[in-house]
Amino acid sequence: MQIISQNITLDEKILSIIIAILSILSCSPVIFSGFNTTLIIAFSGLYLLFLGKFFFEGKAFLRTRYLNIFVISLILFLYIAIPFRRYDRFSPSVIWFFLFATLLLVNKVIIIRAFYYFSNIIFIICILALIVLMLNAIGVSLPNKIIPREIGGYFTSYYLSVKLSGQDYSFLGLNFYRLNGIFAEPGHFGLLLSMVLFVYGGIIKTLKGKIILFTCLLTFSFGCYVLLFGLLLKYIVLERKIYLIFLIFSVIALVLIVVPKEIIERFFLDKADGTLEDRTSDYFISFYNTYFDKGDILFGNGRDILEINYLRNSDYRGFVIRYGYCGVLLYLFWLISLYWKKSISIQFLGIFYFIVVFLHRSWFIDYFIFLFFLLTLSYNINYKTTKPHEKK
Repeated sequence: MQIISQNITLDEKILSIIIAILSILSCSPVIFSGFNTTLIIAFSGLYLLFLGKFFFEGKAFLRTRYLNIFVISLILFLYIAIPFRRYDRFSPSVIWFFLFATLLLVNKVIIIRAFYYFSNIIFIICILALIVLMLNAIGVSLPNKIIPREIGGYFTSYYLSVKLSGQDYSFLGLNFYRLNGIFAEPGHFGLLLSMVLFVYGGIIKTLKGKIILFTCLLTFSFGCYVLLFGLLLKYIVLERKIYLIFLIFSVIALVLIVVPKEIIERFFLDKADGTLEDRTSDYFISFYNTYFDKGDILFGNGRDILEINYLRNSDYRGFVIRYGYCGVLLYLFWLISLYWKKSISIQFLGIFYFIVVFLHRSWFIDYFIFLFFLLTLSYNINYKTTKPHEKK
């Protein structure tokens, strides 16, 4: 596909930066704890202000090919936002789906540039996290503050990066910890890192890609590893890069030799061996089974049903309890519309990513960054040839 060079105005650059920052803020960075909501409101306002300006200038409009995605997005927004279920409560986070729907009015080149800025922010977060990790490992005392965690434990904030309690391990006589960047958990960070690797084909050949991949591995996130496995499947099966099979086995063998057994068992094998039931409470399992007998299976029992009943769950079952099978079907229609008539590689990556997140961390699928990522992925960007000022 021919690449068309296109200049971008200052207003379009600013809008791209705002979208990238909103993507980061939608993940509730720990370092902004206490005023993250204020920042979200401020940047959402700026986004809508610039979008309104573009609309009145005739630069923002809905293209026919995005009409079905736009309609389904609005339906999903209303389905989530309107409090018609028993345990529905208004939550500011429902605005993410509305903001995503408006992205479909924006010129494609702005979305491409916005994700480029987002990937650069993630890259900087990786660099800072690695620096803080190494300084901690060699015993350098860094300025920090303790931030209590609502569900137990605490964060140690180094202002540029944070460490989650209980995630420490020793390697080669040095003390390390699972990387989570500026976010709440290593798994959250791994989802964002994987996004950059999924969107940009060939990024692994660059320094930026290698550092992001290395950071992915240091999250020790099982979900992140599954996503990386999906990326490898795309290269091996769809692009016929069979040599990667030998590379994978070589890396696995090296890891098994070098990395202490207790680290592999604690952060990876225990999760890989455990079923969903092993990693959730008996109280939730009982609640989930009761829901199928007495709950509203079709529409769900509401956004806040788990919180009101003092339950925590990240997998697909929490989504079903909240939004029912109708919610699942709406998301599937949305996903099919987004990737209809796209290349098989893009379809595989988008659907694979969605399934892993839905099964593993279903609360993430109505986040702005998740929706923005899947939209950008559908544009089939090639990292080696497409610059942020160019579009296909």
